[in-house]
Amino acid sequence: MGAIHPFPASGRGSVDPQEAALVAGLQARDPAHIEDFLRRTHRSVYAMAARLTHDSDRRHDWSQDALLRILDEMARGHFVYRHAGCFWSWFRTRVHFLLLNSYRRSKVHDQRWTTGEVGEELVDKMPLGGEIDPLRALEAVDARRIIEECLDELASEDHRRALYLVLFQEQQYQDIAGMLGATLNTVRSWIRRARISMRQCVAAKYETG
Repeated sequence: MGAIHPFPASGRGSVDPQEAALVAGLQARDPAHIEDFLRRTHRSVYAMAARLTHDSDRRHDWSQDALLRILDEMARGHFVYRHAGCFWSWFRTRVHFLLLNSYRRSKVHDQRWTTGEVGEELVDKMPLGGEIDPLRALEAVDARRIIEECLDELASEDHRRALYLVLFQEQQYQDIAGMLGATLNTVRSWIRRARISMRQCVAAKYETG
């Protein structure tokens, strides 16, 4: 997915003012920054979707869904800017997951591909790298989908943000406390309660899935 990286990555510890401004603008739902973001990314995301299906309608829908989901997550504080390049690294990983999840949903609901290819043959063409089993990748996408659904269903926004930062941005508790303006003990309590609720939710979804 290297083509989706509009900016060259600078080293850890440095800050890219342009990238940081874009992140702040997306988090504030600023129309100018949203327009700039979509202009920079739409073509590359669509090209990624084209690797998964020959259906132009699906390419368009999957690309739009992925970008709108990312904009929503930015506005909800699911991403925290740390250093130059971290936003675009997160973005590439996130788009990859969202497009794979769209493929997974279409595979479940429609086994007859308009291209004449069965799902497994099409998955084999995904740009995942030779060391990754594409069918196991779909299983991982399904597992993450359930985790994200349960995360979204947590009653507390503080619990959701804290656990998201642990699970998907690998932040340390002390750093999360600073980001969320809470004490370390409070963050520990939020994450402990969130994990309990998550375990119950994930188990229930696997039983009914």
